[in-house]
Amino acid sequence: MASPLTFVRTPLGRIAIGFLALAPLTVASTSHAARDGEGPEDIGAKKTAPPPAAPPPAAAAATDTAQTTPTSVSPDTAQPAPPGAEPAPSAWDLAIYGYLRMAYDFTQKDDRYDFIGKNNGFVLDSARVGVQAKNREYNATFRVSIEGASDVLTSPNTPLGSLSVRLRDAFARWDPQPWIGIQAGQFKAPFQEEELRGTPDLMFASRAVGVDGVLTGRGFALSGIQLDRQLGVMISPSAPIGSPEFGIAYYLMVMNGNGSNQLLDDNGHLGLVGRVEANWSRYVRVGAAGFRNDRTVGTPPNLYNEEDLGVTGDVDVHAGGLEVFGAVTHLATDYPTVGASQRVQLAFHAQAAYRFDLPGFFLAPAYRFAYFDPWSKGGGEGFDTYKLTYHTVGIRAGHAKLPVQAWLNYTFTGEEADRKLTNDRLEILGQVTF
Repeated sequence: MASPLTFVRTPLGRIAIGFLALAPLTVASTSHAARDGEGPEDIGAKKTAPPPAAPPPAAAAATDTAQTTPTSVSPDTAQPAPPGAEPAPSAWDLAIYGYLRMAYDFTQKDDRYDFIGKNNGFVLDSARVGVQAKNREYNATFRVSIEGASDVLTSPNTPLGSLSVRLRDAFARWDPQPWIGIQAGQFKAPFQEEELRGTPDLMFASRAVGVDGVLTGRGFALSGIQLDRQLGVMISPSAPIGSPEFGIAYYLMVMNGNGSNQLLDDNGHLGLVGRVEANWSRYVRVGAAGFRNDRTVGTPPNLYNEEDLGVTGDVDVHAGGLEVFGAVTHLATDYPTVGASQRVQLAFHAQAAYRFDLPGFFLAPAYRFAYFDPWSKGGGEGFDTYKLTYHTVGIRAGHAKLPVQAWLNYTFTGEEADRKLTNDRLEILGQVTF
């Protein structure tokens, strides 16, 4: 396991330190510091007591100086406020937010297998609720959210399972300066852009196969490449560093690396995640990220060490109503305990959508090409047949004023000849956000 000092000496570490040196150029931004696409600011939730409009930066600085500078006060002005006077506004903003996602999922039946396309029907995809409190005086944020529709499967390639409640976000964040803040708790690791994008902004009802993998009932069950939520500490700016035309953001996280809702670390070796992004106005964002993590799997006393090294890159372009997004991810896993050959997973996808704003609602037709090879390298004979190629077409619709959206997607699945399935899929999903 590489030490933090070793990481600082790497190119990624040097780049991150360079970004910190750009602090005087920090500018305001509408992006949320947590960079997970799921906070109240991202989904449009309203505060319980909205504060007055914030003054311009210069005026705000002058006001803060005036409020913190002691001044002499005459006896007359120091008298108690008259009865019935309005109390001083609270420095806290409190927001309750969440969303409900319900879908109808239909997968073609493959008569050769009992677990493909035999359980079509309604799916409760998400039932999320959260609370966020933000202190404007000290730039401190606290967030807790729970998921009420978490799927817990008993085994792969079987529909047997249940829904349960689990913790999703639980973190605190402090931003002493716009160019640096510290966040601690359980939250999304800053790796893939597709994971960091919130559900209201997804082009499709579900993420690409290289991220989500193949879920039960849709084919041969297969895990995708994702870090999801992790327990750890992250530093990042509250706004991109630069100018309104060009800005750079960084995200550096130290994590346990064994996933969310875990009591303890799996082996005492901390993982590292780093992500950098360059923004050209609101039109283009280019991102790159990497992570290093040592995992311990198995059941005592039969424990095995696995070492992951992942890298990813992505580009997101907006031009009018058009959005084009592409990403590629590479994950290499070594098995030092058993001495097996290195496994390499490769995933990439490209997708585009065009939004038509119509009276009272919008429509956004979209197309996605996704490729996932879970055994690009390693494994035994026949593992080269695990490659997947998916084509998805769909349309997204939403109300102009109400927080209601719907997706209609159809995916043409493609497997290698030896693992060919009849499992094209239709997804119809609606989301209500509050």
